[in-house]
Amino acid sequence: MGDYRLILCHFQSIQPGFLLEQETTLHWLALAHARAEAAKSPYSKGLIDESFVSHMDNLFRRFGCSSKHIRTRRVAVEDFTHTDWERMQLFSFADNPHGPTMSQRSDCFRKIGKRVCGKAFPESLDPPDHLIHVTCTGYISPSCAQEVVVTNRWHERTVVTHAYHMGCHASLPAIRIANGLISGASSLRQDGVTGPQRADILHTEVCSIHLQTGDPSPEQLVVQSLFADGFIKYSVVNSTPEALAGSGLFVESMHEVLIPYTLGAMSWDCTEWGMRMGLSRDVPHMIAASLETFVEELCRRAGVSFQKIRPEALFAIHPGGPKIIDRVQEMFHLSEEQIRISRTIMATCGNMSSATLPHIWEAIVSESSIPDGTMVVSLAFGPGLSISGALMTKVS
Repeated sequence: MGDYRLILCHFQSIQPGFLLEQETTLHWLALAHARAEAAKSPYSKGLIDESFVSHMDNLFRRFGCSSKHIRTRRVAVEDFTHTDWERMQLFSFADNPHGPTMSQRSDCFRKIGKRVCGKAFPESLDPPDHLIHVTCTGYISPSCAQEVVVTNRWHERTVVTHAYHMGCHASLPAIRIANGLISGASSLRQDGVTGPQRADILHTEVCSIHLQTGDPSPEQLVVQSLFADGFIKYSVVNSTPEALAGSGLFVESMHEVLIPYTLGAMSWDCTEWGMRMGLSRDVPHMIAASLETFVEELCRRAGVSFQKIRPEALFAIHPGGPKIIDRVQEMFHLSEEQIRISRTIMATCGNMSSATLPHIWEAIVSESSIPDGTMVVSLAFGPGLSISGALMTKVS
């Protein structure tokens, strides 16, 4: 690529409409489970059993992610903000304890995605050469990305690529895709013009629509207390740092591996009642067993020593759960400052699936107290189990 460098820049998070306090939300979830339980019996007349609510409250306190780790989460569905079951958009549980069908959830995703895409890509925006749409919470054809390209009359300039169902680590494969699409300083653009190209990546994760009230297992209670909705857009450019407007992250190296014998530890399945996540309690231990070797290889690919950069680097860690961040900190003897932003995003946003790591990058780029030249070790995890990572440097 000559003097051109792959840089992430122009981050724009789009906040979902409703802010939830974690403690209030955990009780809402207990009520929703009780409402679903009442729907199983023809004799309940929809009345909630208060003893069952109390039972579910206790289970969420025991197995769920508490406000110690997540203070607030955001969702795009108003249902979670009230308990007037008659005016619920999705989760009235009037007809079925499983809640809405996959078709109903997908229709909700379609409407939300269209709104978000319109905000991220107004017609006045300089059109990107490539638009990569990332999600694992809804698949609609034509997608919101395709719709906005047609609506904005960008079809002669912008090519849409979909990166779906990869899981929480999908931002890193999306960057690899962007690199492949725009690599080379003189790539031929869709409109026939030569020169550096830009790929915009958009994440639309609406985890909230996949609430599973038919299964009150500890595994599902963890999932329901952890995930939230998240939307963010950013650009990948093959440009020089001198041409960059503002701050960004230069990608030094990337690496991804599948951990052997862990295929059953994490899953994300499409079912008739929405998407259902499987999550083993052993995931942090499985990741930790391979992580040190992984990070050393990531740094070797950039021509640096992990031991040399470790004391000063920031760590952008996807918060699959609080134990993930704790385990990485413990393994590498990191200070609280080195993982501060990862903890902050988890505390204020929860786990937004693939949109989470880009929110951490956005915070690093926008924080003026973090100087140019700061190295960022980015780590995310997904089904497989997959460990995906990137070594980056903050640049202006």
